Amino acid sequence: MSAQRIHDMLASIVPFVRTVGLTVTEVGPGTATALLANETAVQNHIGSVHAGALYTLGESATGAVVLGLFGDLLPNVFIALKGATVAHSKARPGDLTALATLDGDAAAVRAAYEAEGKADFDVHVRFEVDGTEVATVTYSWAARRPR
Repeated sequence: MSAQRIHDMLASIVPFVRTVGLTVTEVGPGTATALLANETAVQNHIGSVHAGALYTLGESATGAVVLGLFGDLLPNVFIALKGATVAHSKARPGDLTALATLDGDAAAVRAAYEAEGKADFDVHVRFEVDGTEVATVTYSWAARRPR
């Protein structure tokens, strides 16, 4: 699926994606990139992207990875975020890029789901401003066959 198609799916499933104004720009097997402009509406008190907006951008980038894995099965698959681990490294004003990468092989995750009706997996996100890392987050996801 194209990045535009996945972005459109994500924005229709999760209206908050439209509210924040983020964009999914690239999608590959087990990868996705999303961008968020550092505009006043998403800034914190020091002029960088607010941590809540950063988290949303990362969740959306990982959601794009998930849609790349399971989007063809919707609405016959239940997908949910189980948790996340956040590490901030440097506050920096500027447009924020989220680079999401599946932990493991995309085909193996899909095969596990097909065989067992469930798959648990992590997607790691590196956040950058002008090429400098500002945070990392690991998002833990679950895919389940509906009962």
